[in-house]
Amino acid sequence: MGTSGYQRLFAELKRRKVFRVAAVYGAVAFVVLQVADILVPALNLPETFTTGVALLSMLGFPIALVLAWAFESTPSGIQRTDVAKTGEIEAILAQSPASRWPSGLLALAGVVALVVGGWLALSSRGGGDGPPADAATAAAQSGSGPGGAGAEESPARTAVAVLPFQSLTEDEESREFALGIHDDLLTQLTRIDDLRVTSRTSVMTYADSDKPAGEIARELGVGSLVEGGVRSSGGRVRVNVQLIDAATDEHLWAETYDRELTAENVFAIQGEIARAVTEALEAELSPQEVAALAALPTSSTEAWAAYHRARRLWGTAGGAANDRLIVAEYQRAVDLDPGFVPAWAGLVRAQSWLIRTGFETDTMPARHSVDRLRELAPEAPETMLAESYYRYYARADFDRALAPAQEYRRLRPGDAEGWQTEGWVLRRIGRWDESTEVQQTGAGIDPLNAVVSWNLAFNFRRTRKYEEASRRFQNAAGLAPENAQLRMNWYQSELFGRGDVASASEIVNLLRLMDSPDAAAVAEFWIELVNRDYEAAADAVRDVEPGEFLNFPPSGDQWYELPRSFGLSLAARLAGDDAASRAWADSLVAEARAEVAARPVPESGDRFGVAAVARSVLALGLALRSGPGDSDEARELADEAVRLYGMDRDAVDGYSMEQLRLWTQVLVGDDDGALETIEELLSGPSDLGPGQLKLIPIFDPLRDDPRFEALVRRAESLVEN
Repeated sequence: MGTSGYQRLFAELKRRKVFRVAAVYGAVAFVVLQVADILVPALNLPETFTTGVALLSMLGFPIALVLAWAFESTPSGIQRTDVAKTGEIEAILAQSPASRWPSGLLALAGVVALVVGGWLALSSRGGGDGPPADAATAAAQSGSGPGGAGAEESPARTAVAVLPFQSLTEDEESREFALGIHDDLLTQLTRIDDLRVTSRTSVMTYADSDKPAGEIARELGVGSLVEGGVRSSGGRVRVNVQLIDAATDEHLWAETYDRELTAENVFAIQGEIARAVTEALEAELSPQEVAALAALPTSSTEAWAAYHRARRLWGTAGGAANDRLIVAEYQRAVDLDPGFVPAWAGLVRAQSWLIRTGFETDTMPARHSVDRLRELAPEAPETMLAESYYRYYARADFDRALAPAQEYRRLRPGDAEGWQTEGWVLRRIGRWDESTEVQQTGAGIDPLNAVVSWNLAFNFRRTRKYEEASRRFQNAAGLAPENAQLRMNWYQSELFGRGDVASASEIVNLLRLMDSPDAAAVAEFWIELVNRDYEAAADAVRDVEPGEFLNFPPSGDQWYELPRSFGLSLAARLAGDDAASRAWADSLVAEARAEVAARPVPESGDRFGVAAVARSVLALGLALRSGPGDSDEARELADEAVRLYGMDRDAVDGYSMEQLRLWTQVLVGDDDGALETIEELLSGPSDLGPGQLKLIPIFDPLRDDPRFEALVRRAESLVEN
């Protein structure tokens, strides 16, 4: 066909309004496709709905063009299009190009709209046969995420984060059910060695967030994301889940599960999802892992619900009441199903924690739960972890807590809790470098967990890596902005470690803005002592609550919480007001003697340093009251406290006794003993840093001694930047 032929065809298409139909069809189809894409997640429609609409729209396009060519709409209805009358085609061809080409451009726009709309609908759904993407994406707290492993290199697909599942039913019970499904799926996936699964604490920071999936993946350092939604109603459960390649936003796999609501079906769905995700990521499943995914932990939905209520309460604020509620929920779970192994493991941990925090002293309930767990599943990973917690929290038997923690970590290498627990045990027995190494591995799995970052910062502080400690403390503070105790730890690292008064003062300013007046006052007290403004130091702590002894149980990072009477006596003594110093020292001695009487040394030993703390504080009070000179009782009590619970007993909390003995020795004028203690504390990891030795006026009596100056230089040389 020549040029004139093309022109006549164009004119005929225009006369039969084919161009107009193409433009209108494309525009309407585009709108329909976008509406369908929105309605699918809102109405919980199947994935195939959007795919079907897209395919029908594109298949209908040529049909619409054929019908437009063959038929026309007239006042008498739809009729076959007549042959062009004489002169009609010539009249159209006689039009100027500006009049003819808009019709073609409209048709082209319609085609483009149809193609783009179809492509967007199909690509956003992944083109698969699974469920829609639910609005269950989430975000870490602004600026707080560490970027995760592989921030510079694209992480492997097998590095996976399971984002919190959305409850598609608006009630609290359904929301808790969705959280339970999500929690169990995480547990299932951590059992698979070929996957690296981000821990629950980190992914939960993205609940109810609208950050793009790619941004979340970058912050968590993962290559794949799992999203899902859960609907439970009318005795049925429906779970939509999809796996996304974070680098390309491609949907690797998706599925919908719709079944009767029973415990068996809930666990079966979780196992099927875990297997499907593993296969989609081309990871391998061992026979043992296949069997674990098929296991049925409980047949009681009520026991399952109680178990998950306890898990959600763990780590939340609330003190003794909250901790006892956790025990009660776990106890309810095992009462409903005496063979529920994970619930027994949780009960052991919760019961042991009550002992560690001093709210209970009887170890028999925890011992009974451990024995029951050993009977039910002697070699299960849950049993190993529970055994470690029992030894660690309830018995303070750190040496025997290590082996089961290491065995759990071997069996469940993808669970951050195993790495963290082993790290905590290792540092209690003085193996700080190993502790830091395993905790860093755990931090890679759980990058947005403030507790993990805080504990790593503590390790770096103790090993005098103050720059890294500050970075970790800052990160943890971003993850837990309301935690004053965390900031006090950071403050100590700056002031007593590095000796950076300006940075420490900035943290004090932050504490003043928080609802922690006592913490801010104590921090300000030490700043004023360093500045040699003893009147301001006394004023800072004058209104602090007077009854707080060292925290119970004692902690090496909380020795600053000495009684108010100590601060006032020390400030008065440094200011040269001996009468006021002795008066406040008398109050401290009276308080400490009462504590010593209330905390006798048990025949089985001072398990958590309870008796040792009381003796350390009494020694300090006697030293302040007597001043330089003879104070045999003060020295003997300080030495006894170290024998009961020094760093050879507990390399973390035992430092409190070592620290208070050092101050006692300086205050009573035992220079040789003080210098010997400083040398011992500098021989390994401890919180004795150059900042404390150089700045705190307690050490002023030693400053003219060349031996002390040599120890200060040694402390400076130990700092690693």
